[in-house]
Amino acid sequence: MPSKEESKRLIVRLARIASEVDEAEQQRRMDERYRQLLNHIDVTPYKKTAAWPGKSYLLVGNSFNTDVTFQKSREKTRRAACIAVVINRGADRRNCVALEEALGDEGFASILSRFEKQWLAKLPETTLIGPAYNEKGKLIPQAFAVWRKEIATVKEKEKQLVGTARGRKN
Repeated sequence: MPSKEESKRLIVRLARIASEVDEAEQQRRMDERYRQLLNHIDVTPYKKTAAWPGKSYLLVGNSFNTDVTFQKSREKTRRAACIAVVINRGADRRNCVALEEALGDEGFASILSRFEKQWLAKLPETTLIGPAYNEKGKLIPQAFAVWRKEIATVKEKEKQLVGTARGRKN
C-alpha cells in the first residue's frame, strides 16, 4: 500500500496530466474554430479589387453599420472622403494602411465614432485598415475594413517556428 506522500505525488502527477490534456483539447478546439471562421468569411470582393492583404490576415469586419441613418448627408460625405484619403495612401500596399498610420491622420481620427476609437485602440499594431465591401462586392464608402494579422495556415505556423529553439536542428 502506498504511503500518504506517494499518494499525494501520484495525485499531483495525475492532475498535471489532466491539465495538459485539457490544454491540448482547448487548443484543438480553438484551431478548429479558427478554421471555421476562415472558411466562413468570404474575401472574394477584396481579392477582386486588390484590397486583400493576404492569407496572413483575417477580416475582423467593417467599421460600422451603414444601415444607420443618423448622419447628415454632409457628415456622410466628409466621412467617406476622409476614409478614401487614408486608404489611398495604401495604394501600393493592396489598398491597406497600418492602423497607426490611419489613426495618425487627423481627418480620419476626427470622423471615428467613440465606439470605433475604443475598438481600434484595443487592436494590435499589426492591424490594417482597408476599403469595406458588402456581401455583394459593392464598395461601402462610409466604412472601412479592419484586418487582423493571424496565422492562417499550418505552413505559416511552421515558418514561425524557424528561428526558435524548437524549429532548429542542433
